[in-house]
Amino acid sequence: MKTEVKAMGLIGIFALMAITGVSFATLSGPSPIPNPPTFSVSSNLTTLCKGLTNYIPIIVYNGGNNNPSIGITDLVNTNMQFINLAVSPSRSLLPEGNGTAFIPSLSSFNSIMVLLPVFVTANASLLTTAQVGINYYYLTYYEDQESRNITFEVESCGSPLSVNIQPKTVASGQIQNLSINVTNTGNTTLNSVYVHYSVPSIDGAIIGSSQAQFGSLTPGQSQRISTSIFVSRNASIESFPFNLTATFFNSSKIEQVVNSTSLIPVGAIDLSTSGLTVTPSSATPGSIISVSFVLTDIGTAGASAVSVGAVLPSGFSAFGSNPVYVGDISADEQAPVTLSLQASNSITPGTYKIPIKINYLNPLRQNVTVMSNVSVTIGSGTSAFGSSGTSGGRFAAGGGGSGIYLAGGIFLPIILVIAIIAVSYLYIRERRKNKRASK
Repeated sequence: MKTEVKAMGLIGIFALMAITGVSFATLSGPSPIPNPPTFSVSSNLTTLCKGLTNYIPIIVYNGGNNNPSIGITDLVNTNMQFINLAVSPSRSLLPEGNGTAFIPSLSSFNSIMVLLPVFVTANASLLTTAQVGINYYYLTYYEDQESRNITFEVESCGSPLSVNIQPKTVASGQIQNLSINVTNTGNTTLNSVYVHYSVPSIDGAIIGSSQAQFGSLTPGQSQRISTSIFVSRNASIESFPFNLTATFFNSSKIEQVVNSTSLIPVGAIDLSTSGLTVTPSSATPGSIISVSFVLTDIGTAGASAVSVGAVLPSGFSAFGSNPVYVGDISADEQAPVTLSLQASNSITPGTYKIPIKINYLNPLRQNVTVMSNVSVTIGSGTSAFGSSGTSGGRFAAGGGGSGIYLAGGIFLPIILVIAIIAVSYLYIRERRKNKRASK
């Protein structure tokens, strides 16, 4: 129990020393060594600014001396000579220049103030302690080395440099291009601007250089940095940080801005068309044309509410639904698509490009449109519904049903059956091809 009490007592003493800034002195000189002057080191500054150079006022007070060992029992004038002051570097505080201040002499019962330039890092704690080392001589032959702790509050005081990163949504499993814009929002010119950026290695990697530098930014001026990152397939589900640090000179002071922008990874959707078939390959004016293909998602995420439609130029109209609703297509899955068009009786023979519009929702429920083209050839044959001046198609009667007949007496549903068989064949062929490739 006594050991525990003694240990607790020592802990309490060290805690009190940390709070009050008391430290053990290191004295040197001829024996016997007289007591050093009683002095204090303090600051009238209470708050430091993150990411900026702060000039900390350090006040040294010489309280005189009392040395019973050499017969002095009252406080007497004992000068402090050749005083050197310095702030020890830490995670939060980095001294600038030579990091020291020098005072030639300080007599008893007097004080003097010096300024120590210290850069406060952007990630400094809300309460930061500066350890101020002091080294001086007294009574000519004796040296004293001590340290004092001064605690400051740290806050964000604003910065003349703003950072904007676009886009904030990136595709996982792919290389993503990013645009970094840095803007001088202050009233003074910023010089020697150095920018460094990174992402956590588990989430991705910077492609190429991870830094940029430019000479100066005048008030209101912006600089654009283009970079690329590879976003890992297993990047953080919700978001991951894009970390940027900008260091620059504002007049003669060095300043720093730390920016962490959250990037949202989403699976990449890549809808590819294959096995395109146009039936008939050379249509006639007035005929029905079927465009069939297989839609495959070769990306890393599924597409929702997929629909496919033709943007019909003059001379064409939809036959049936346009657009056609396909539904959801998961990654590495396929879906057959058939669009039916009808050429007008008066269309001019030739080859026409029909734009195909594919719409879907990505994992963020954002609407995405992808365009493709298909070529349709119209020959110079007789209109499928008769030439101009003759009766068009006729309706069949009797026989248990009716339908439209094409020229030559071909019943219309046969065309549709052929289109269905064609797209089914394409779908089966594509699936077999994918199975062979996966083996």
